[in-house]
Amino acid sequence: MDPLSELVGWLDPRGRMDLRCLFGEDWAAPHEAIGPWRAPFHILLRGRCDLWLPESRTLVPLEEGSLVVLPRGSAHVLRTAGREEEGREGREGQEGQEGRAIRLRPGELVDLKTNLRQPAKADTDILCGEFEFPGRRRSTLLEALPEPMVIPFAQHPGYGWLEGLVRLMAHEIEQQRPGAAAIVAQLSGTLFTLAVRAYLATLPALPASPALPTSPALPALPGVLGVLGLMASPRLAPGLQAMLAQPEKAWTVALLAERCHMSRATFAREFARRAGTGPLELLTTLRMELASRLLARGGQDTASVGEAVGYRSEAAFNRAFTRHAGVTPGRFRRALISPPAPAGAAAPSTAPPAARPPPSARRPPRGTPPATRR
Repeated sequence: MDPLSELVGWLDPRGRMDLRCLFGEDWAAPHEAIGPWRAPFHILLRGRCDLWLPESRTLVPLEEGSLVVLPRGSAHVLRTAGREEEGREGREGQEGQEGRAIRLRPGELVDLKTNLRQPAKADTDILCGEFEFPGRRRSTLLEALPEPMVIPFAQHPGYGWLEGLVRLMAHEIEQQRPGAAAIVAQLSGTLFTLAVRAYLATLPALPASPALPTSPALPALPGVLGVLGLMASPRLAPGLQAMLAQPEKAWTVALLAERCHMSRATFAREFARRAGTGPLELLTTLRMELASRLLARGGQDTASVGEAVGYRSEAAFNRAFTRHAGVTPGRFRRALISPPAPAGAAAPSTAPPAARPPPSARRPPRGTPPATRR
């Protein structure tokens, strides 16, 4: 299996489309932060608009025929293209405050937001939804994606397959024929993989740089980090493929370099330059990501999971997993199988346990019978 398919399979994304926006003239639609395990997306079917990320103060113009995904679920504002900033700081918390009032109209398949009495006359048509990552686990793939990830599919003939999927989704939403909800839900999940594939195609292959110094402190290339940087390199991709195909194997830098037909020193240098980390460090991260998935799936004890990712000693696996996830494998598994919390309650945490209270606070009251030793 290719690296992208493998990593998407580990992530197990789910998608849904739940909103259509039809706007005319001056408008602004803010969206609160929903990350880190939910990623909103927007498809600009008609018109132009701006995407504003207040936390990073990033403004991204969006053209007709664009898909934008926010992998980390950051707060953002979609608004009229070219809207002036002056005097608007702090006033975009209410939809349509600077333009016509935006109203929500519930629908059977998707809800509708519009600031027009006759939505059919809208200048801007946007489909909105979100991807959910139910495993709530660290993902090297998500960490490698930019925030935001913008795919201008209408401007690139090579993205016809992505445009075809988007148009099919829009058609199903418009027609609302029998089975439309199931079709849109299935296509929304597929959309994530296609978006990552399209973004990967925009990354340069980056020729080797033999003149670069061999210092371990060599900086990584900005914007081309993590597993996507490796996938974009034809020379290094076989090394990543080997790690994913056989995570239990006792890989060394020399063995991985041999897979890539490179010298050990050149491989280690180029790998760090593109991935932002060393080969064995990334291997450990991938092993722990797979271990998290196996623990969540159930059916294997901790020792078996550790062996599946290359650890012959259960104690060594426990130490490595705790460094990666902040909790032991047992506690990680228990947090995932705990009964769902009531609405409004916090979800089970996989963060490290809080410091224990002093002995006096833990001592049971006098007269309490001792607990039975398990």
